[in-house]
Amino acid sequence: MSKIRGAFRPFLKAVAASFTLGTGNSLGPEGPSVEIGSAIAKGFGNVFELEGGKKLSLVAAGSAAGIASGFNAAVAGCFFAVESVLWPSSSADSSSLSNSTPMVILSAVIASVVSEIGLGSDPAFTVPVYDFRSPTELPLYLLLGIFCGLVSTTLSRCTALSMEIVESLQTATGLPKAASPALGGLVVGLLALIYPEVLYWGFENVDILLESRPFTSGLSAAVLVQLVGVKVLATSLCRAFGLVGGYYAPSLFIGAATGMAYGKIMRFTFTGAEALFHIPFLDVASPQAYGLVGMAATLAGVCKVPLTSVLLLFELTQDYRIVLPLLGAVGLSSWIASPQRFSRSNRVKLDSSEAKSSKFKQAKDVPSQAQVAVTMDTDEPTTELCKLESSLCVYDAKNDIMLENLTVAEAVKTKYISVSTTTPVVEALNLMLVEKQPFVMIIQSNNSLVGLLTLKEIQDFCRTAKGTRAQTEVPVISHVCGAVKCKMLPVTPQTPLTTVEKIMDSHGVDQLPVVSENVNHQNRGLLVGFVDRECITVARRAVAAKDFLSFTSEIRSKER
Repeated sequence: MSKIRGAFRPFLKAVAASFTLGTGNSLGPEGPSVEIGSAIAKGFGNVFELEGGKKLSLVAAGSAAGIASGFNAAVAGCFFAVESVLWPSSSADSSSLSNSTPMVILSAVIASVVSEIGLGSDPAFTVPVYDFRSPTELPLYLLLGIFCGLVSTTLSRCTALSMEIVESLQTATGLPKAASPALGGLVVGLLALIYPEVLYWGFENVDILLESRPFTSGLSAAVLVQLVGVKVLATSLCRAFGLVGGYYAPSLFIGAATGMAYGKIMRFTFTGAEALFHIPFLDVASPQAYGLVGMAATLAGVCKVPLTSVLLLFELTQDYRIVLPLLGAVGLSSWIASPQRFSRSNRVKLDSSEAKSSKFKQAKDVPSQAQVAVTMDTDEPTTELCKLESSLCVYDAKNDIMLENLTVAEAVKTKYISVSTTTPVVEALNLMLVEKQPFVMIIQSNNSLVGLLTLKEIQDFCRTAKGTRAQTEVPVISHVCGAVKCKMLPVTPQTPLTTVEKIMDSHGVDQLPVVSENVNHQNRGLLVGFVDRECITVARRAVAAKDFLSFTSEIRSKER
């Protein structure tokens, strides 16, 4: 039943998002679209029992498809998958990134083609006529990036505050959670009586702000500033009351209003007969140019996807001139909105992590103290970002870090079949048949490891012996090892499971012997047990389930 509920959840969320957006609430469709794509990818991963990098590649491809179809922008979809899924994941090393890239590109292209067939080839919003006058305008775009970063921070803080207020209201009044979305819709509807532009009309209201539709009268800078404030409030209330939707479309609306208001103020200040300041070398462009740059800067500040924001606007405008102002404004906005730019607790967390990371010192390839500190330091901002826009957290990178820290000690099996070099092969086969184990451990009298012999290697030896007809004596284990070279690839209990998997993949084996770190006079460790791929899978799933249960119990204790 849990699997059935998990499979239907993204589709039920799509229905909820359709009602939310169809009734005009102040959210957007791109977030649910990303979550649906990633949920389908996770479903395929579960069906085919994919783990690690393969499942990560599928989730990245699903996320890319969601953005590519939502904005009809395949390139932006590819970069979104890299920024929101591959880079945040600790398992996204260079190999997994290179393996994921073809799948992500193909998924984004197919999604864009299907979207064009079903919805047409028009871009998400109409790009207005705009111009760039002079490179001397660049400082004005940088200042716009600062303003967009402040607006993005305001939206994030307002959302967090609204969620706390609504949660307190539900606790104090006993308001059922099922009634909260209706109450949120009522509040947003009352705001829309005064400012109808804050409702979701697709991107038609963005076109109105950018004055890209014919016979559309532009809004004054004062009204645009008011719309920014009301849209921030309406969007925060929609999220707090539990309505389903994304923050991409609201971010673009807020950015367009901010950029247009800023552009009109700059033109009034520096251009025209009644300009407040006359600077001969400064020629301010149309407000539409600032509106487009403001959209990308705000999207980058709110959703923390700067490269996606730059590529999205560049892909929609197809104008190389906009890239330089975009990069400057988006970079500043992302930096201003980053929750870690002036974090004074970084050094404290780095120092406190020394004791916590000491238990990893003995393990090879385990994250260092600085990496552990960075993980601890980024956990809270990541949680806040996931609350703001859940589609940015479709792949649990924290869970990856936890699983990557697992060592052989959590997955080792201590029950195994052991034989000596003088044991007859037939006896070893009988032991395999009784224990249903496709290999035996070869040890010496003092329990030190000699090697590992698999059933397949015995079969290869039998074929070779039959072909040469060299069966003059009863074959023993030493004969097989002399012919097929029994593997000697021991690992210790402190070896990370990720390292074990790499050894298995590089040597084409499915199990490895586990020996103690203390070696004897022959420089051989004493046999402890073995680890195979099934052990690793079981250990990871058990730890993930245990972490989930501890998390839910913690939530319940807080609710009490």
